[in-house]
Amino acid sequence: MGFWNGFKVFFKGILMGAVNVVPISSGAIALVLGVYERFINSIKSLNHKNFKYLFKGEVTEFGRRTDFRFFANIMLGIIIGMVFTAIFLKSAMKSYEVYVWAFFIGLIIASVVNVMKGIRKVTVKNMIILVIAFVVSLLLSIHLNPESNNSFWYLVLCGIVGATGMVVPGISGSHMMLLMGNYELIVTQGIPALTKMSTFMEGFRILFPFFLGAIISLVLFSYLLSWLMKDFRNETLSALSGFMLGSLPVVYPWKEPSADMMEYVFHLPAIDGEFFIALLMAVIGAVAVYMLNVMARREELRKVKGERLKMRIERLKMRGKH
Repeated sequence: MGFWNGFKVFFKGILMGAVNVVPISSGAIALVLGVYERFINSIKSLNHKNFKYLFKGEVTEFGRRTDFRFFANIMLGIIIGMVFTAIFLKSAMKSYEVYVWAFFIGLIIASVVNVMKGIRKVTVKNMIILVIAFVVSLLLSIHLNPESNNSFWYLVLCGIVGATGMVVPGISGSHMMLLMGNYELIVTQGIPALTKMSTFMEGFRILFPFFLGAIISLVLFSYLLSWLMKDFRNETLSALSGFMLGSLPVVYPWKEPSADMMEYVFHLPAIDGEFFIALLMAVIGAVAVYMLNVMARREELRKVKGERLKMRIERLKMRGKH
């Protein structure tokens, strides 16, 4: 991989990282950027068979079999993109909290619509799965008032769940963090804390278990999710759609915790300038996801056409030999 190609992969990683900390699927942006399949394949190649070459000292062979330069470049970009976007969001949350949450609502609703479009066959079973997932998620969102939890193993679990957005286009890992109550702890506290020496260890204590879980998820769940999406695609997407839809109360801007901190108290917004700006931000968020999905579909179509063209050329070559 030359310097220029490596830089392009690095920059694409920055975009994936930036998307990874907002409720948009980084898997979808990877499709748009044309690196999704290579990214997934590089993750899958990090297995015990290929690590044997590293342990034997055959570093070059390990790098070739795992596409390690590509993986290292894109992961470095992802980390840098996440850090800078998290710093921006921390500032935005302080000054424009209602507008940020409204923007997230637009992102989530459009993402749910996109995921539901992927359900190829609507059956009673799929609808039951969707409704059950929706009710469970809604009850968690309304009644438990999920608070941040900085215990080591819960952060590992957050990493496992959060990394799914990188391997399943349409699913947002940040959205899952919102539902689990650790979005602000990880994104607007943990990541920015790494950028200052005075708070570095605080950020490290939060993010080390999270990234440990993310690595476990990427290596192991890339196989599991590939299997689920292949053999149980409709059921999986139905469940994910229900969970995403049911978690909308978590990002509803006009709410506050009750006195006993056990549930949210929701109220209707005042119809004023703030409301209309929030509505505009929600529309912008939805349009952003829509445009992202349009570009992703075009990229997939371009690849399909490219594969068909290659097959035709190969057939013509075979006929020419005969």
